[in-house]
Amino acid sequence: MPHFYRIIQSGLILLSGFAGLHIRFYDRPIPNNFYWVVLLFSALLFLFLGGDKKSGDLSETYTRLKVLSNKWWQTFAVVLLVILLTQSSLLFSRIWLLSWGVGTWVLLMISDLICSSLISNFIIQPSNVINIAIIGHNHASQRLLDYVSLNPWSGCVLNHHAQELSDTELAKIERMQLDEIWICLTLDEANQFTNVLDKLSTSSAKIKFSPDLFMLRLLNHGISEVAGVPMIDVSNSPFEGRKLYLKNLEDFFLSFIFCILLMPVFLTLAVLVKLNSKGPVFYRQTRVGLNGKPFEMLKFRSMPVDTERDGARWGGSESKVVDSFSLFLRKYNLDELPQFFNVLRGQMSIVGPRPERVEFIDKFAKEIPGYAKKHLVKAGITGWAQIHGLRGDTDLHKRIEYDLYYIENWSLLLDLKIIFITAIEPFISKHSIKS
Repeated sequence: MPHFYRIIQSGLILLSGFAGLHIRFYDRPIPNNFYWVVLLFSALLFLFLGGDKKSGDLSETYTRLKVLSNKWWQTFAVVLLVILLTQSSLLFSRIWLLSWGVGTWVLLMISDLICSSLISNFIIQPSNVINIAIIGHNHASQRLLDYVSLNPWSGCVLNHHAQELSDTELAKIERMQLDEIWICLTLDEANQFTNVLDKLSTSSAKIKFSPDLFMLRLLNHGISEVAGVPMIDVSNSPFEGRKLYLKNLEDFFLSFIFCILLMPVFLTLAVLVKLNSKGPVFYRQTRVGLNGKPFEMLKFRSMPVDTERDGARWGGSESKVVDSFSLFLRKYNLDELPQFFNVLRGQMSIVGPRPERVEFIDKFAKEIPGYAKKHLVKAGITGWAQIHGLRGDTDLHKRIEYDLYYIENWSLLLDLKIIFITAIEPFISKHSIKS
């Protein structure tokens, strides 16, 4: 049923676009076939993005509509970005694009409210209803309760929630006619698991166990399997499967476009760097990236060749830059442009935690909790921390918190937001010099 509901939503995208075309061009033929390509692409992308409904502190209906709304506007933003980067905006009516975007959003909101109302009033029912009971009172059980309430099409119906592990509660669940029993125990309660199973021994329901690991700082946790043995992923990269494909596609496509468009800028800056001071055009420095592996990061050289003749020194960026041209490069992030070649080589991403130098990794990993987890993803040219002013000689504890937030909450829309802010930031605010 959830898949059928998604297909209905994608159909509404096509319907809204089709209706908008006939309203916009009611008295003449549709100008070209690219409109149909955009509609089909957006419908498929909406299906592809998927996304679990997340719980929140507000009402269930508002939270569900917010998730659905974000999903549509992410799809619409990607479509607009593709149109912009392919320089095909003249092929489309701006009035149609705006009306299609708003019209689809309205249809999706209305359809969700109607379907939810029909389900709540028992006018229609999801197929394959699963009667469940949840045992436990913790973060894990609350997440499951939210899932059941926010996903009416899942078919899961909550029959009972036992917040205590008492014999009375367990006996009550054992007598109920259930399809599944979900047991959620904290690490402190794990020793009672055997007793809980014993009390439920006569129940014919499927039993699933979920240890409450939410009390710990976990990154993209989940369940995997190795040689038939189930494994709990305590810390994992968000980029697996289709997310990895989407991230790699984003990096290659955007960096390739940027390299082509900025080639005159690359050549001009290379000549100016060479004329400004003696030494190589590029500054090559070993940094640490994905899985803690070192790589050689490229920059336009903005410091004298012998700046660190006495050894590596963290911070102190202002003392390393000695002329106005170098200050100009760093103020407008122009010294970072060669890193797009690092992205094309697969060593970096456009967006991600900034890579640190090899000399300081061990020290920071020991002093800053969670620091090593930034290496679960590729290092980036820019990042969530950088657009919040955490660059150069700033608090590394705060910086790593922003990096971990990015890893936990990655989305294509978040990447595009970071790229956009990075591009305009030097022109709207005072920019600190980078390390």
